[in-house]
Amino acid sequence: MYFDYLNVLVFILVGLVFVFTNLILASVIRPKRTTEEGLETYECGEETIGGAWVQFDIRYYTVALVYVVFAVEIAFLFPWALILKEALANTGAAAGKGIGWFVIVEGFLFVAILLLGLIYVWAKGDLDWVLTYTGQTYQPKFPSTRLDRVSKVRDIEAELDAQREAAKKAATATPEPSAG
Repeated sequence: MYFDYLNVLVFILVGLVFVFTNLILASVIRPKRTTEEGLETYECGEETIGGAWVQFDIRYYTVALVYVVFAVEIAFLFPWALILKEALANTGAAAGKGIGWFVIVEGFLFVAILLLGLIYVWAKGDLDWVLTYTGQTYQPKFPSTRLDRVSKVRDIEAELDAQREAAKKAATATPEPSAG
């Protein structure tokens, strides 16, 4: 009995060693990105637009969730389909139980509930991938490259430093006596 647990432990240890060995090996072998282009968000040859924290359209997640629902449906229907013949014939594990029609009704009820969900999502319009957009056109907050942003930050900092110096000079300057 303990040998079975040892097999699981060895399997987990081999898996962990494999994962961490590949991570360490990849960090040693991969090229280091030291150029301006290598430090950009994407290295596909396209100029980046905006920041990396762009919000994705919710329709992507809706379509992905609908896919997951139907993948799970198939995972639940496969064992049902395997025992359906035995349940209808009252043989095998269902011998003498009389659950043949109950199994069919439950299977079709399961599919009907999922079909109602699909109809609801479809009627709501969540499966329409392309919708018309009536908002303002996108204007990035920052210039296209990081170096432009850094130079603008330096300019702003220099301007702020000049204002501070001017304020210090104005505060330390002695006022002229008034003629009176």
